[in-house]
Amino acid sequence: MSGMKEHFEQDEKTLEVVDVQSVEGGVYKDRWTRRLLRYGVEDRGVQPVPVEQRIDTQYHKLFFIFFSWNINILTFSAGTLGPVVFGLGLRDTCLAILFFNLLCCSFPAYFVTWGPKLGMRQMIVSRYSFGYYGVIVPCVFNLISMIGYSILSAIVGGQALASVTSNLSWSVGIVAISVISLLVSFGGYNALNWWAFYGYIAALLLTDCVSPPPAEPATAASVLSFASTLAGFAITFSGLSSDYSTYYRSDVSPWRIFWYSYIGLLVPLITLQSLGAAIAVAAPSVPEWEQGYAGGDVGGLLEAMLHPTKGFGKFLTVLLSLSVVGNIASCCYSISINLQVFIPWLVVVPRYVFSVLAIAMYVCFNDPISTSYLDFVADCPAPISLSLYSVSSHYPSSALINSTTPSQTSKG
Repeated sequence: MSGMKEHFEQDEKTLEVVDVQSVEGGVYKDRWTRRLLRYGVEDRGVQPVPVEQRIDTQYHKLFFIFFSWNINILTFSAGTLGPVVFGLGLRDTCLAILFFNLLCCSFPAYFVTWGPKLGMRQMIVSRYSFGYYGVIVPCVFNLISMIGYSILSAIVGGQALASVTSNLSWSVGIVAISVISLLVSFGGYNALNWWAFYGYIAALLLTDCVSPPPAEPATAASVLSFASTLAGFAITFSGLSSDYSTYYRSDVSPWRIFWYSYIGLLVPLITLQSLGAAIAVAAPSVPEWEQGYAGGDVGGLLEAMLHPTKGFGKFLTVLLSLSVVGNIASCCYSISINLQVFIPWLVVVPRYVFSVLAIAMYVCFNDPISTSYLDFVADCPAPISLSLYSVSSHYPSSALINSTTPSQTSKG
C-alpha cells in the first residue's frame, strides 16, 4: 500500500489533461469531427488504440473514474434495499455489503488491467471468446444492464432535484440530469476524467450516520437475495472495465492499475450502501424522513434530512442530485461503444453520435419507470443478473494478454 501511495503522489505532480487524441490521431476525417477534436471531443469507438497513442501516465484517474461513478445517490439507494425490500437489519445488511463487495469488486478491477496491454475495449476482447457475431449475445445483456442502471441513476437524481421545489416534477428533473450527463459523455475520455476528478465532491456531504433500532433475525433467502443485488451492482462493471484504460501506457504494472480501480470501486460502494441502509432503518422513527421517503422517493428522503438547514439544505440537495452525472455519463460512453459491437456496421459513425441516442433512450424510458420506482428496483436484479453471464466471456480471453504483443494488438 505504501508503494501505491508513492505512485499516487507521483501522479499528482502531473494533473494537467493529457491530450490522448489529437486531430491528426483521429479515427474519422470528416470536417465536423476534426472540428470537435480540436475542442477535446473523442471520436474513437471500438477501434483499437495503437501503442504510440497509449501515452497517458496519470493512472490515478482510474481511481477517480470508478470513485465518482459510484459515490452518488444511486449507490446510497442500493443500500436502502436491504432493510426496505429484503427485510434485513442494519448489521446483516452492512456485513453483506462489506463481504460481497470485497469479492465482487475484484472482477471488474482485474479486467481494467487489460486495457493498457491490448488497447481494446472490453466487448471487443470478448470477440476472441464468442466470435465476431457471437459476442452480440453478451453485448445485449451488457447494454440492458447499463441502460437499466442509467435509468435508475436518472430517476434518483431527478427525484432529488424535484424535491427542492414543488414546481418541479420528477420528469423535468430527470431530463435536466440527462442533458448534463450528455454534455460530459459527448466529450469522451478527457471530459469523463475531468468530471471524475471534481464531480464526486457533492456526494461526500453524506457523512452523518444514525443509531438504528433492534433488527429482526435474518434468513438465508433474504441475505442471498440482497447479495444478488450487490453482485449485480458491482460485477456488471466487468463488461465495460477496459473501456476506460485503453489510453494508458502498455508497460504499466497490472497491479498498479488493479489497485487504483479496486479501491475506487470498493470505498464508495461500502460507504454509501452502508449509509443508505442505516438511514432506511432509522427513517420510520423520524416522521419527516418517513414522509419524505414515501413511495421510494430517495430524493425526498435526502431533502427531508437536509431540510433543517433551510436554503443551504436545498443547495446541498441540488449538488447531490448532480452526483449521478458521473454514473450516467460513463454508462452512456460505454453504451456508445457497445452499440458498435452490437451492430458492427455502425463503426462508420463516430462514437459521440451514439451518446445523443443513449440519452434519448433514457428520457423515453425514465418517465413510465419512475412512477413505480421501488417495484422496478426490486425486479431489476432478475433481468440484470443475465448480464453477469457475460462476465464469463472475458476469462477465456485471458490467454490473449500473455500471447499477444502490443504491436500486434495495435493492428487489430
